[in-house]
Amino acid sequence: MDDVDDVAYETPGATRAGPRAVRERVRAVREALNASDPGSVRLVGAANTVVAICLTLAVLWALGFATPYLVAAGSSALVWSMVLTGPLPGEQAVTHALSLPVALASATVAVLLGPYPEVSGAVFVALLFVTVYVRRYGPRGTALGMNAFQMYFVMQFVTFTTAQLPRLWAAVAVAFGCGAVVRFGLLRTTPARSFVRLQRSVRACLTDLASALVDLVGDGTPGPRAQARLRAVRRGLGRLHTCALMLQDSVEVCAPPPVAELVRSRMTEIDVRAERMVVMVLRSVEGGTAATDFAHRLHLPEAVSRPDEGPAAFDGRPSGSLAPAPPTAPLPALTARVRALAPFLAGGPPSPRSAVPPGTDPVRAEAYLALEDFERAAVALRDAFRDPGAAVPGAGTGPGARAAPVASPGPAGWRRPTTRAAVQVACGAALATVGGQLISVDHWYWAVLACWMVFFNTSTTGEIALKGYRRVLGTAAGMLVGIVAAAGLAGHPWPAFVLTLACVFGMAYTAALSYTVATCFITLMIALLSDLLGDYTSGLLLIRMAETGFGVLCGVLAAVAILPRATARQTDARFAAALAALAAALEATAARVTGPGSGRAPEEPTNPVRAVRALDRAVAELAGSVTPVVHPVAPHRNRRSAALRVMGLLETCAYHARTLAVEAERMEPGAWSRSPAGPLLEESVRAVNGKLAHLTERVAGGTDDTRDDGSVCTAAAPAGVRPRTAVLGPEFGARVAALGAGRDTVRFLRHFQRLDDDVRAMGRVISVRYDINSGGRK
Repeated sequence: MDDVDDVAYETPGATRAGPRAVRERVRAVREALNASDPGSVRLVGAANTVVAICLTLAVLWALGFATPYLVAAGSSALVWSMVLTGPLPGEQAVTHALSLPVALASATVAVLLGPYPEVSGAVFVALLFVTVYVRRYGPRGTALGMNAFQMYFVMQFVTFTTAQLPRLWAAVAVAFGCGAVVRFGLLRTTPARSFVRLQRSVRACLTDLASALVDLVGDGTPGPRAQARLRAVRRGLGRLHTCALMLQDSVEVCAPPPVAELVRSRMTEIDVRAERMVVMVLRSVEGGTAATDFAHRLHLPEAVSRPDEGPAAFDGRPSGSLAPAPPTAPLPALTARVRALAPFLAGGPPSPRSAVPPGTDPVRAEAYLALEDFERAAVALRDAFRDPGAAVPGAGTGPGARAAPVASPGPAGWRRPTTRAAVQVACGAALATVGGQLISVDHWYWAVLACWMVFFNTSTTGEIALKGYRRVLGTAAGMLVGIVAAAGLAGHPWPAFVLTLACVFGMAYTAALSYTVATCFITLMIALLSDLLGDYTSGLLLIRMAETGFGVLCGVLAAVAILPRATARQTDARFAAALAALAAALEATAARVTGPGSGRAPEEPTNPVRAVRALDRAVAELAGSVTPVVHPVAPHRNRRSAALRVMGLLETCAYHARTLAVEAERMEPGAWSRSPAGPLLEESVRAVNGKLAHLTERVAGGTDDTRDDGSVCTAAAPAGVRPRTAVLGPEFGARVAALGAGRDTVRFLRHFQRLDDDVRAMGRVISVRYDINSGGRK
């Protein structure tokens, strides 16, 4: 059984028997998988699917069932394993129990209507409408709808008679039972086990990031290699951030409230310290100054430090270009300090070196201090993971427990997303049914499937078109590979069967990463399965290609012509929601530091860490919405460039907001209430949030964002922000310097000036500017 101590940064002394090289290679592969697959979610899901199918086929073969029953039951096991979701095993068990009667009813209707193709096709279209519509009821509705659709779909190409129904019911029941044995027995996953796997992934991500940072500072060679190393660092930070969000969700359902609050705080801190460490080390290596915000190197597509007109830095110098600098003199001390991270993360003690070597200039000293902060945060996280209560099942209801979200009433009627999508799917499927039969009377259902799949987990016309493009591309690639594989494995059933299972695993493992790759695996699996069943012909995959292309076209036409949902409308709404979340996070941070007052802070201030979690989720939702806009095949290049720039600036703002929240958590509540820096902090919050209110008004006018469950993503700015605001211009740095405050205070206020610059830069992208002298919006 999994145990928290399994992931608690063991010392490398205890090793298993065997050659050291093999152990190291196996460990490297395991660490790479843990880093690339947070919590092993994809690996466990793919293994669950393959094992469930194998067990189902083995039992049915032993019982003497014929091939058609094996195909129907195997398809059922495939779908059940992939769509069954839920945070708790009990919820999954209820959904699994409800899936059996739904699947049996769907299969029975399909068999009874088999002799009447016109009626069967009409019922198929109606079932597609219901399948999409029930998504409004959350994961359970989605899973039940998928099961109903899949069984009806399978009955279109695996024909049964009414007399065979009892045996078909028995085969489906066996598949259901085998799926339950695998899901809740052989490969049972509990919240506590998921939390342990996420801990392993966090450790792997930290190690991977440290390795990438060592490569970055190793030789300082400019050129393509340097850009590749920087991309590796960005990838490491992205994986760590994903792990942080997943772990914070996981701990809420498997740990008592005090432990959950501690782990959330420690995980947010290590996320922030890791990014700040990279920023400071990168600035030292490239010879930057305090006038440049090197966080932009991690997020912006163009290397520009302060993308606005002329604000001065804290040292009084104007901000300059952040184009990749020529390599500076080697930094052996800093390089050695970075290399010491690997043994430390492997379980060793923190670096015994002094924090800052004597004679180090102030800019490079920040890098050493950032490394020290990172090690301190890693130690704190390690202690939190070793806490015996960190993996105790059972959620609490105390002050730290998760509060149930208050769902906003969503729109009704045709404006509800699920209703709109259901109507679009029904119309597109009707057209695909008619046209698909003109292409092939025997395989028309592939066109209907392609039409339906482009609406799955999509909501706008841009997302639907992009998913259709990926499906066509994946089908074309799978067709080419399938032709070669089917020809090479003809007459070799067992290798073909093993490769078919490998395709199932690949499809389940890559579905969340690349829909194109997953579709390629599906097409290859169809070719191999047809060869095993003796139905493969040279034109089969060409028919699939034609049916898929026509089905995608039907889906896109339905999305454009019937109740369309413009991509720009949803993107603007989610951008406004992200801006509002950023303003709320800054409000929560200021309330923590200055305490109640000024009529701004509520009686019970929001936890800053929770506020930045909401911000991270809003940014993630926006990133998903702009995918059709920023994809390389997007036709509008100027719009793509603007979207990439806005996303980069917003992600940089989120980094600064996370840093401020972590720093605020370390302070006593109201620590600045009587400090001379308090008024400057209040002024900074008003300045930044005033601009955020202006941007929110600019992009949110007339837009709304409704999720599939009917809840509304609101974009209102927090109360108390002023309609007009000043800019933290050149004099702000001088005022901070006049305080004579310590390093932490100056750094805290510097983040607000960085935020002010970035918010103004976002305004420039969407044609909203701020006058430094008048303080108003142009």
